Amino acid sequence: MTPHLRKALFETLYRHEYLYRFASTVPFAGQWRAWQRQVLPRLRGHDVLELGCGLGDLLGDMLEAGYACQAVEHAPEMARAARETLARRHLGSPSLVLLGSAQNLPFSSNSFDNVVSTFPAEYIYDPETIAQVESVLRPGGRLIVIEGATLLPVGFFQPVLLLLQMLVYGPGTIFTPRKKRQPQQQDPVRRLISTKELAQDCTTIVIENAAFGQSIPLAQAGLSRRSEIVRSSRWEVYVTIGEKTS
Repeated sequence: MTPHLRKALFETLYRHEYLYRFASTVPFAGQWRAWQRQVLPRLRGHDVLELGCGLGDLLGDMLEAGYACQAVEHAPEMARAARETLARRHLGSPSLVLLGSAQNLPFSSNSFDNVVSTFPAEYIYDPETIAQVESVLRPGGRLIVIEGATLLPVGFFQPVLLLLQMLVYGPGTIFTPRKKRQPQQQDPVRRLISTKELAQDCTTIVIENAAFGQSIPLAQAGLSRRSEIVRSSRWEVYVTIGEKTS
């Protein structure tokens, strides 16, 4: 499939709630939500802005965990779906989901402790987006990006799903990091943290100079970079964190 056709496919899926739900669940062995929730243990403070909230599942999770949240979503179909998700889960109000652009956030400076984005589209690589994020973050706040994730070729079904993903999306899919990470032996590992995150045994590896996440222009906006790989027995998740130090 050509890049143009892949982009058209993603845009079509993103504008249809049920197609998007299917496409983000079945091909990824039902792990999409587990990948999204890797945001939760990385949050600081109290106030959270989500960019591109999609169906609103993570937004609901964060509200349920006690965070004060708002979201900006560019697609009217997804904004409506997110509001319906919150209503169904009896969380927050429809006004928490704003229709808008990540490049023009309707918030004052120093409004949030966290800005989060999971499996973002091209907007996350736009310097204007990151400049806007830096502006709305408070000192000590962080941008948390789940840039990509991948199933590991374990068991019977996951290798089949990986093959199907490669055939449909190509070797470098939208769901993997923009720049493929270097082989593990070339990654300068700063430290390894064994955790039991979200009731699932995971290992978090902090990487120095990771190849993934480099297309997000954090330094240009004065944000320091932290790169993490979260591993379970079934998958890897690639996390880039931009921290506002002052």
